[in-house]
Amino acid sequence: MTTNLAGAYITGLFGKSDLLAPTQSELLASRMNDYIFWSVHVNPDGNLHYNDVPLVTNGVLDPTTGAGIGGIISAARKAGLAQNVWFSVGSGGVSDFQNIQSILNRGGANEANLFANFQVLMDLGADGFDLDYEEYLTEPAGLISRFTIELNQRMGAKLTYCPYYGVSMWIDCLKANMTELGSQPVVGFNLQCYAGGASNDPRIWVQEIHRAGSSIGVSNAQAFVRPGMAVAGSPSAPALTPSQMTAQLNTWQSPGGWIWNTANVLNSQSKTGYSITDYASAMLAAAPVVEKA
Repeated sequence: MTTNLAGAYITGLFGKSDLLAPTQSELLASRMNDYIFWSVHVNPDGNLHYNDVPLVTNGVLDPTTGAGIGGIISAARKAGLAQNVWFSVGSGGVSDFQNIQSILNRGGANEANLFANFQVLMDLGADGFDLDYEEYLTEPAGLISRFTIELNQRMGAKLTYCPYYGVSMWIDCLKANMTELGSQPVVGFNLQCYAGGASNDPRIWVQEIHRAGSSIGVSNAQAFVRPGMAVAGSPSAPALTPSQMTAQLNTWQSPGGWIWNTANVLNSQSKTGYSITDYASAMLAAAPVVEKA
């Protein structure tokens, strides 16, 4: 029996809200099985921040940030909860991919530092990285594919992509990966279906994957496209209750998805009554889908 994907973008761990403890306890009490730590930011020198706090500097994990995240990963792995653990790179209104492009183009010490820092995250227990490109570079597909291949070949990382528009560009990334490697290191599109991606229909993205055929190395398009939905009380729209989330996944014929995000659930839980466990159950309750050949 195949278990649906039940993923969560994990944020609100540090800073003024100090949500680390309830986030960890809520996650471990739920049946979330796809842990996505959002968001890693890349400095011009290749050092990494987790949102606004240092994460890895010159190959050394920050003891506070790293211990907090590492504790969640370790506990989830020990309990057999997390099927996959990802660190998401990028977001709206940042220059992470511009910095990555500059580092890769110049090479040298900053490039070595960049990949040493990403290796530290792999050693912390990650399976790979989620690329949340929301910038405006001239030729993003080439950069995204290049970075994907480097992460995969240097450290065996798997990848997911987190698009909210531009299906043809993201398909081009997959094609470029296949051309270079002969296999596909990307295991899914974490498709944003809220805010700027509110008009997205995962079924359209599935159709485009089918249209691309064997050139992109995706064997199960239905499972590859993983819809992300905003939770009730979120500032992003549409904001869905757990029952609405299950109904939406069934309409899309999607075998699970992911929530945006843990901080929004915890911040609104006293008003909505919905917990991280409720959203995990909602995604797991979606009707299983067997893709037709």
